[in-house]
Amino acid sequence: MEEKDWALFFQEYESLLERWISRYSAGVVREEAKQVARIACWQKLGLYNPERGASLSSYLFMVVRGALLNWYAQERRWYDRHRLLTAQGDEEEQEGTPEWEDADLLPPDASLVWEAWMAYLSEMEALCLTLHIRDGYSLRAVARRLNVPYERMKKCKQRALGKLRRALLQEWEQK
Repeated sequence: MEEKDWALFFQEYESLLERWISRYSAGVVREEAKQVARIACWQKLGLYNPERGASLSSYLFMVVRGALLNWYAQERRWYDRHRLLTAQGDEEEQEGTPEWEDADLLPPDASLVWEAWMAYLSEMEALCLTLHIRDGYSLRAVARRLNVPYERMKKCKQRALGKLRRALLQEWEQK
């Protein structure tokens, strides 16, 4: 696409992008999310095929959602590594330490919802799911980090997801 075509494209779809990233806190994090969303649109727009049945806005939603999830997981891993390195190094605050907190990257009240669901699980199961699903670590990395065998971590994840499924079914049956 030409530059003027991109300008028209974003003029039309900017409000959708704004709505999709509105769950991020205002400021640096939201601006970064907006740039990630724009780049994802730019990279994937050429692959859109209207004959597959999805509208352009639905296609863009999936593209942007995937890009934002990947970006969040990458930022979370960087933040965890940086926090670990600064804790091991000198106690002074190093230049470049992020000023945002974990909750800034999550949709409003998402951390409360996560904590409520983790209450159904044992401490090890909650830690396993938090590191694997929420923080984006592979199951092998979680096992190494917690110093337990991979097969045990795999079983722990399966057990935790089973408990959550049963809890969800009970919630639905009560309504």
